[in-house]
Amino acid sequence: VLAAAVRDELEAEGRFARCFDACVDDGAADEEGSALRYAARLFEREIDEDLQPALSTFVTIEAHALEAIRALSPLAAAFRSVCGEPALPQLQQLCANLSAGWCTQLEALLAESIGRAVELESWEPISGGRPAVLRSSSVVDLFTQLDQLCDVFISFASLQPLQPADLRAFTDVVERKVGSYVRIVAEGCVPLPASALEGDARRAASAVASDEAPATSAGRSRSSRAKGAAAGPPANKAALEAQPLEQLCLRLNNCAWAREQLGKLASKLVASLPDLTALARTRVGGGGVDTLMAGGASQCDAACDAIAKYVARKVVYYELGSAFLTQLYLPSPLDPASRLAPLLTRLNPTLAAIVRGVALAAWSKQALLAVLGTFSLALTAVLEAPNRRYAPAHRTVLLQDVQRLADFFMDGGLLDEQVVAGSVSPLRALVEASSRLDATLTPGQSVLRAPPL
Repeated sequence: VLAAAVRDELEAEGRFARCFDACVDDGAADEEGSALRYAARLFEREIDEDLQPALSTFVTIEAHALEAIRALSPLAAAFRSVCGEPALPQLQQLCANLSAGWCTQLEALLAESIGRAVELESWEPISGGRPAVLRSSSVVDLFTQLDQLCDVFISFASLQPLQPADLRAFTDVVERKVGSYVRIVAEGCVPLPASALEGDARRAASAVASDEAPATSAGRSRSSRAKGAAAGPPANKAALEAQPLEQLCLRLNNCAWAREQLGKLASKLVASLPDLTALARTRVGGGGVDTLMAGGASQCDAACDAIAKYVARKVVYYELGSAFLTQLYLPSPLDPASRLAPLLTRLNPTLAAIVRGVALAAWSKQALLAVLGTFSLALTAVLEAPNRRYAPAHRTVLLQDVQRLADFFMDGGLLDEQVVAGSVSPLRALVEASSRLDATLTPGQSVLRAPPL
């Protein structure tokens, strides 16, 4: 009511104020409209006492606050047409306060929603279609909510132009919460036990292998003690088995889909609020929709990458680790049963499950490449184990296995030849290095060194 009354009064002033232009000294004496501008500024100062208490009651985006903006926007436009900018700064401050208050509320609201969605997650593909959608409910719930919140923000921001800081505050909340969700999903993978095949734990490979291989009673005693000291905390076997590969693929899919949906939200916001395009260019230095929430997209990619690498470590170090340490090339690489083929046979269903379970081909290949890289590292650990030695006669067999590994990952177009060649080239170089071969070892002898007395 106040806004309408002031606007009507301003229009009435405009009909007779011109004759007083010469009487007003506002820095532009005798300029047409001087008296009307003077009157408009007086109106602004007079209504400020009434506006401030009324507007201070609005702290977030809600129905009554939006009604206030709708009422004040025409008045601000009337002041702007007479006085130029700034016009009715109380309105701009109101919008800034509403945006800040709403974003603060969203932080808590979305944190609670994400926590509840993940807690209730069944990690089953969404059903209802054939084939089933390869993502689960929590990510759909999150982006359904975010899409609705974007609609609210667009409606709010369309009433009155917002400052860049107010636009940024909302997109930052969206980015942070999507990043929080994908981080929770990636960190939800059950921790793996330490493996003697990776990192500092490689020093234990000799002890673990010796413990499982035929040895003297004294040797077994020593290797058992070393095994217990180096193995690290015991694995939570039940938890690991309760998180099958299918669930891990869903986790990766959720993070990849989150990136895709974040891009769609960015496109929707820019289409409705063109000022966001300039904001994207300012923040990233590029241009276009893809840069609007680039930080959130990068967090989604990082989560996908972490899950793909986790899958590789679980498959190779946890599921196949014992076979690497206790069966591969023992007692001799010349024994067909000790060659790489049995390990690759066990690996085959896993690769098929990754291809079948990962929705995006790009991430499917990335997961396969992670498995190949981790498998190559595990094989390197076996070849470099300080308790093993290989005869020159073993070189041909070992090189055949390296080629078998490459062919296995290229079969059916799983991975490109160039990518595979790059992954196995260090293995090939290791086998071909004559310094790694023990000329005193006869082909029929065990590759395990005798334990010291």
